[in-house]
Amino acid sequence: MNQEYQVLVALDLLTTQMNKYANKKLKPYGLKFNELNIIRFVAQTNKVVYQKTICQNFQLPHSTVVGIVFRLEDKGWLLMGNSHFDKRHTRIVITDKGKNLIQETEDIYQDIMNKMKMILSEEEIENCIHSIDQIKELFK
Repeated sequence: MNQEYQVLVALDLLTTQMNKYANKKLKPYGLKFNELNIIRFVAQTNKVVYQKTICQNFQLPHSTVVGIVFRLEDKGWLLMGNSHFDKRHTRIVITDKGKNLIQETEDIYQDIMNKMKMILSEEEIENCIHSIDQIKELFK
């Protein structure tokens, strides 16, 4: 197997395995890793978050984001509302229950990072993030 192909397979497997691991840990919450990532994104964004913003940041189709946000709202973690300026845009905010969920699941993120830190130094992690961000830009 050539090196280029190995990189592609390794990145695909890494994503699959990390999601599988996190999803297993999140099963008691009835939550998937990508859903928790969206909740965390809404909580950490210092500006108003719209469904369109989530679509762009996670590179997901609008229909997928609508389904995810509806599920997260049904579970009480997010709240949807129309924009005050443009009724065509759906504004998303985190609820107190959503904030509590982030705190309750923080150990899952720490567990994943601790596993990476067993192999990678802080500098190597920063380099990985930088390289992955650059690669992602090529595919936008």
